[in-house]
Amino acid sequence: MKAPLFDDILKISQDIATASGQDQDAEREQAYKLLIKLCASNENSPKDHPLQWEALGDFTLDADQAIDIYQKGIACADKLTLANSKASILLAMAQRYVEMEEVENVEKTKVQLTEVLSSVTNDELKAEVAEFLA
Repeated sequence: MKAPLFDDILKISQDIATASGQDQDAEREQAYKLLIKLCASNENSPKDHPLQWEALGDFTLDADQAIDIYQKGIACADKLTLANSKASILLAMAQRYVEMEEVENVEKTKVQLTEVLSSVTNDELKAEVAEFLA
């Protein structure tokens, strides 16, 4: 991923988190809309990256909508063969399914996580996924 895109995602994510922490709903919504715009403008372009989709999914309040966004991130990670990104998004998705009490989808996602785990190179992520699977 090119540094400007990473920097944009990080800045917007920090703005959303800060606004959320300070109960500034209008500012949060404005930053969230910027993230949506960033994702939409990069989708299916050379700048498309799973990190933007994971960030958008993480900040999406509607769980079903977040799952759809995570699916875009997984497709992007598969296209770019980024196992760490795929595992991170699958973990976030599985955690959403746990919150939604969708046991069958949790189990399906655990299978996908198990399949990608051997390709994960980030030791912290690998440990986090292994802990979730245990």
